Amino acid sequence: MKKAIHNSLKDIEEGYNTHSILYNADFAWPIIRLKVNEEIRKKEGLKSRTFKLNWFLFHKLLRSLFFGLSNLFRLRQFSFWIFSSSDRRKLINSKYVDRVAGSFAINYPKSLIIENPYPLGRHYKYKNLGNGKVLGQTVFFAATKIISLFLKKPRIENEEVLVKILAENHINLDYNKILKETRAQYFLMKFLLRFTKPKAVFFVYSASSMGYIKALKELNIPVIELQHGVINSSHHAYNLYRDFGYTLFPDYLLTYGPKELDVFNRSNYFIDPAHVFPVGYYFLEATSKFAITEEFEQQLRRQYKMIVAFSLQDPFETFTFEFLKKTAALNPSICYLLVPRKADKTFPDIERLENMYIERRMNIYECLKIADFHATINSTCAIESLFFGVPNVLYDFKNWASDYYGEILNDPGHTVFVSSPLEFIETLEQHRFYSKKVIGDKSESFIKRNFDENLKHLLDELVLTRVNE
Repeated sequence: MKKAIHNSLKDIEEGYNTHSILYNADFAWPIIRLKVNEEIRKKEGLKSRTFKLNWFLFHKLLRSLFFGLSNLFRLRQFSFWIFSSSDRRKLINSKYVDRVAGSFAINYPKSLIIENPYPLGRHYKYKNLGNGKVLGQTVFFAATKIISLFLKKPRIENEEVLVKILAENHINLDYNKILKETRAQYFLMKFLLRFTKPKAVFFVYSASSMGYIKALKELNIPVIELQHGVINSSHHAYNLYRDFGYTLFPDYLLTYGPKELDVFNRSNYFIDPAHVFPVGYYFLEATSKFAITEEFEQQLRRQYKMIVAFSLQDPFETFTFEFLKKTAALNPSICYLLVPRKADKTFPDIERLENMYIERRMNIYECLKIADFHATINSTCAIESLFFGVPNVLYDFKNWASDYYGEILNDPGHTVFVSSPLEFIETLEQHRFYSKKVIGDKSESFIKRNFDENLKHLLDELVLTRVNE
């Protein structure tokens, strides 16, 4: 009898002996699992978040090969390395600042951001950056690609278990390539660490850097992940359903607030819960202190009764735009501010609607400062909007909003889930939300205040003490 197709990564991890799959005496499954999950997502009709190198992207990235390259030869000068990406930079006060790690340059001048240009397709010009020293990560990608070409085909213990998982779930995956590239990361980092040893290395997203992490941890260099988006029980990168040890995972996780602590319990093996520390979110605090021009808001207030900031998500664009066209037509007195992740991206079907604004001058947080409501499917902004006292109306398409946020955003005083354009409009017009002050106060369980102070305390008490031992 043919075995039923599994529907989730959790089903696979709990239904097969993934512990038995080894590569160079390490567990292989943690390296492969999120690529498997991307294939599962594709079966659900979602766009893949895996970037495939084509000639167009190759040409764009080739131009970034020398970005900040001189800093590669100055690695000894930097106490902290921060792996981030160019698409996390947001414009504020005429500078593009890394929204997660942007305060490092101010508080720790001996810090280096190693920046991935892949998602955005480029780096911003160095003169327009709002924080410190930057090294383009393209040189790392090139080096690991070259190293991987000289590595033999991986010798995997119990490979038949992995083959069975992929075959029974109808997943096509070049796992040999993934394992070789992770091994190449390991060799590259080992080589760099022969010449210098940073006090700590930060990753804004660690799951794609397991080879680097393994090499760093072998030299007892603290590996720290900075939260960059939502962390909940539905995010597979932060939910490991079996114990694979901590060799390939960060030592510490710094979160926006205390709410994330609920995710890391006895049934989640991603990280030791004692090593999860709420510190806040740098860019939200920076935006809240920055005064924006009132002229645009006043213009909108004269034309419309309500302002809705809608957070776009690339994988959900098709569903989102169908929804927005209908809601915009139901009540033309409501205006919608949409901030594209790429400023030069066009949306012909949406831009022609009179009450729809594709906002390219302000970032999404600046839009939230002037908005009456925030809407999305399940963007991280559903948490971040509360920081500004702005309530959420989440479009629960295929239950993707409630599955993601139902457990944590369960207070109808600040968050309501809707399933249709009519219900959306009725909620905006009739539902009684808390005041902005009350919502802002309640947001402190999601986002801790005083990021800079919290981060300094953590580094002083935990990381630097450990380095000096």
